[in-house]
Amino acid sequence: MYKLVVFFALFAMVAARPGYLEAGPLLHSYAAPAIIHEPALAKVGAIVKTIPSAVSHQSISQVHSSAHIIQPIVAPVLKTYAAPIIKTYAAPALHTTLLSPSWAAHGWAPSW
Repeated sequence: MYKLVVFFALFAMVAARPGYLEAGPLLHSYAAPAIIHEPALAKVGAIVKTIPSAVSHQSISQVHSSAHIIQPIVAPVLKTYAAPIIKTYAAPALHTTLLSPSWAAHGWAPSW
């Protein structure tokens, strides 16, 4: 029993791989474009059925009126949406120089 406990403890440590992130490539923060595939149905056509709404049941069969039932014909399609790629650029460093004498930077106030 003790051998099984030791075996599973070693197996858990091997499966955890604590040095996995250090040995792998550098982590990149590249956002892949999101492509969304959505199943949908497209209308291809329609079947028009005529069903009698009233039939006389006497010596003759006469259809008084008929109702039209439209059954759509659909086919499976795949809608694909691609999210826009957002690009970011680093702003350039802004280097400015103050147009003042060198003594003004040390706390001296101008006398004019």
